[in-house]
Amino acid sequence: MVQRPSFGVFRDMVFSLRDIRVGRQRTQYLRFAMTVLIGLLSAIVGRTWGEAADTIYFRDGMRTVCEGNAWEKGDEIHCEYDGGLLVYRKSDVARIEKGRSVEPELDSKNVQEAAPPPARVTPPLPAPAPGIASPASPPKPPGIAFYDPRRAKKYWTSETRHHDTFRDAISALSEEFNRPAAWVEENMGDSNELNDVRETLAVRLSGSSATNADPAAAPEAAIEFYNPRRAKKYMTSPDVRHDSFQEAVDALARDFDKPADWVERNMGDSNDVDQIRKSLRKSAQEAGMDR
Repeated sequence: MVQRPSFGVFRDMVFSLRDIRVGRQRTQYLRFAMTVLIGLLSAIVGRTWGEAADTIYFRDGMRTVCEGNAWEKGDEIHCEYDGGLLVYRKSDVARIEKGRSVEPELDSKNVQEAAPPPARVTPPLPAPAPGIASPASPPKPPGIAFYDPRRAKKYWTSETRHHDTFRDAISALSEEFNRPAAWVEENMGDSNELNDVRETLAVRLSGSSATNADPAAAPEAAIEFYNPRRAKKYMTSPDVRHDSFQEAVDALARDFDKPADWVERNMGDSNDVDQIRKSLRKSAQEAGMDR
């Protein structure tokens, strides 16, 4: 009696033949799937670890490192940051550098806040009697900028007084220090630190008071040839102001009866109007002696 093969044996034979027939196709499919999977993982990891962020540089020297891309849209600059979008005025931006992974610099304010205070060394001398030594004045809070284009009101003259324009800020300081606006512009210095601006004005105010009491005791304050925060940025004398560098050079050329290019060559590197005029007088005298 012939024994017929069971259904299970027949099924195993069919699947074995099918596996032999499609083995090469299955191998190619698995190889393609692994290649795609590895490519996707590399793209995800590369975007997470190595993506280069765009950097926005502002005209005042500050910068913002975006977490993604930065682009222009009309009169605005958009920056991907912390899952949201920062928007700046295009007029306040100097340039955008694409694809630079720049480590953010430590802010001086954060460094000062994070650094522990220096240890006080107690001198071996006995403490003075009460009422003799006056207590030290508390330090002023650092890090407040006089001008910041990213604030809603860009100009600050104190922590509570904010202004839309440079002229409004100068008027507020003029009222506070009881001096003309021109005096504030000439004596506020070059720092953008609000505390420095106020201290400079306070020091020069006390100096001007001493000069009024004894005119021969205090020297005259220097006049800056160029100050970007003045309405007319260039000055060639205490009463003469100009909108541009070329106008200032032309005025000096008329004063010294020389060509403008001679003034540019001989005015020196100082920003002090008196020093510039001394350099020009010296050069004119030397040129006369050579003749």
